[in-house]
Amino acid sequence: MQFSDVLGHSEIIGNLRNMVDSNMVPHAILFTEREGFGALHLALATISYMFCRQRHNGDSCGACNQCSKTGKLVHPDLHFTFPINVSTLVGKEKRAEIEEFYPLWRTLVKENPWFGEQDLYRAIGIENKFGNISVNEANSIMRKLALSSFEGGIKVMLIMFPERMNQEAANKLLKSLEEPQPDTYYFLISHNPAKIIATVLSRCRIIEVPPIGHERLAEALERDFGIDAEQAMFWARCSGGSYGKAAGMISGMNEENENNTLFMKLLELGIAKDHVAMFEIWESLSAKGKEAQKNFCTESLEVLRKIYVVSLGLDSISYTHSRERETLKALSGRIKADFYEKGYNFLNQAVDAIERNVNPKFIFCDLCNRIYYNI
Repeated sequence: MQFSDVLGHSEIIGNLRNMVDSNMVPHAILFTEREGFGALHLALATISYMFCRQRHNGDSCGACNQCSKTGKLVHPDLHFTFPINVSTLVGKEKRAEIEEFYPLWRTLVKENPWFGEQDLYRAIGIENKFGNISVNEANSIMRKLALSSFEGGIKVMLIMFPERMNQEAANKLLKSLEEPQPDTYYFLISHNPAKIIATVLSRCRIIEVPPIGHERLAEALERDFGIDAEQAMFWARCSGGSYGKAAGMISGMNEENENNTLFMKLLELGIAKDHVAMFEIWESLSAKGKEAQKNFCTESLEVLRKIYVVSLGLDSISYTHSRERETLKALSGRIKADFYEKGYNFLNQAVDAIERNVNPKFIFCDLCNRIYYNI
């Protein structure tokens, strides 16, 4: 991965390059983003630039031994930590360390560097559970970084989703951040920095990765998916500047349409006060895996946003096709004006409950009842 491979973010790239060139790289950098904005690209390109010994034209060479190892994610001085879940393992395997998941991790990063948390869980086989970074993993980080550099240079630890650290693991990491070893660097990537403990945040240089510009993103989508310019711009706008989200919507339109249709049916049934039919829907939702349940809620949030925007007559920012827009407009005329804010809260509360492993029957029964009584 080189800076030239990064989609957009030229200002951030310039700042990162200058940090490396002037030997002023902070010992801990936290990239914050919404899923698919490109933080992992930026982190890996910076790490590659730091390792490369033949830099030129403001970028890593991409051809030397250091670049080759970094590009293949096998550099002996580059380590990775990410949330895992070993509760499904049996016997001694429950003590499995993070390295056992590295082959799956490498495949995911190479195939989809825009991935989100649920993509990671699906890739490592825990799609119906939530991962965490335990104190065992924190101890593993300490052991690795206490060793001398294999290549005689810097050592780097990349931590994906540090918000999934439990308190004990975060406290263990904090000690290392407070007293960093020479030539040792942490790169953290978070999609929910509000869940990282404040003391860890205070030890990091925070870089907020913004959305990719619509024009630049549309060009990439047109090239990568073979769609026309109008379609590419439509998906760029729909995604809010996220390549990962745009790619997911283009590739998985059928699944998303199914969730959209189901949510609109739920709204229709709430308006019609058909509690029995709503009961059937919440039962079917509660039987799905956690990833599918969370996807339903997050995609429903987008549907609700579109209905609200259409109800205000702001068609230009609804990011909907004309046929879909007419359907949403008809539905919006039957929804109470104060429901939109409430509906957003209901869905966000459902996502939070899913992440806390609340019984899904309670979650979706409650969601349907709230829609029934408030719409």
